[in-house]
Amino acid sequence: MPTDPLTLARDRAQENLFWRHLEVNVEDAGEGWVKLRVPVKDGLRNAVGAPVHGGVLSALVDMAVGGAVGTTHEGPGGGVGQSTLDLNVSFLAGVRDGDIYAEGRILRHGRSIAFGEVTVSDGAGATLAVGRATYMILAKRS
Repeated sequence: MPTDPLTLARDRAQENLFWRHLEVNVEDAGEGWVKLRVPVKDGLRNAVGAPVHGGVLSALVDMAVGGAVGTTHEGPGGGVGQSTLDLNVSFLAGVRDGDIYAEGRILRHGRSIAFGEVTVSDGAGATLAVGRATYMILAKRS
């Protein structure tokens, strides 16, 4: 298993079917933080030309905290070694084109629970959403 946080985050992202479906790219990562990028495409909207669906921004908050958590413990890939307990998202603006970025970092990490926060922005750096999530770290299965 890789120990470099960026390689670890990218490997886990490739194993996660939902991340692959949304075309999530891990741009950068370190211990306890990640930066994700998702290209805007019509499949992420309610209608052609409409802003990206808020559920995509919510998912990015969840994925960015999950990705950050994944850099802090050894576990199976694809998010299997952890589970979201709580998710809070505040929407600040919409986005219609370009790329969406989500930067997540862990605020506190215990033995079985981790708390993180995320800023979601567009390519120009405008904040689209902010959020927090609580994750449970699952024990390895024998």
